[in-house]
Amino acid sequence: MHLSVAVLVCLSLAFVTQTQGIVSNACLDCIGQIEGGGSGCNLDLGTLSCGLYQIKEPYYIDCGSPGTGWQSCAASDSCARGCIQSYMSRYGGLCAGQLGKFTSQLTCQDYGRLHNGGPNGCSSSSTIGYAARIASECGLN
Repeated sequence: MHLSVAVLVCLSLAFVTQTQGIVSNACLDCIGQIEGGGSGCNLDLGTLSCGLYQIKEPYYIDCGSPGTGWQSCAASDSCARGCIQSYMSRYGGLCAGQLGKFTSQLTCQDYGRLHNGGPNGCSSSSTIGYAARIASECGLN
């Protein structure tokens, strides 16, 4: 009995360390690799995008404004990842509907399109190239 509980705890911990939310750590790593923003802010299409994941202020507000502020959260890997997880939880259902899928069927490419294109990113043809980069650069679906 004790062995089965220990195995279950270990498996649960392994799952948590792999995902930490609906988007896997591998997927978040890939998005960070593609965005490649570093810790500062860059001007992108007339507005600032900050941190490794290039988070814009409206995205930060949509994810629930965690931490002590937009730019400091975007510069903190743990805060930025939490923000992305919250954003994906908020808009994942919309994305799934745009793609004719269940939320549980969303892939890293789908989450990438949502991250890159905002709430309607999964229905925008402008995000297809971003999804292709997730496949080609990170080998993720």
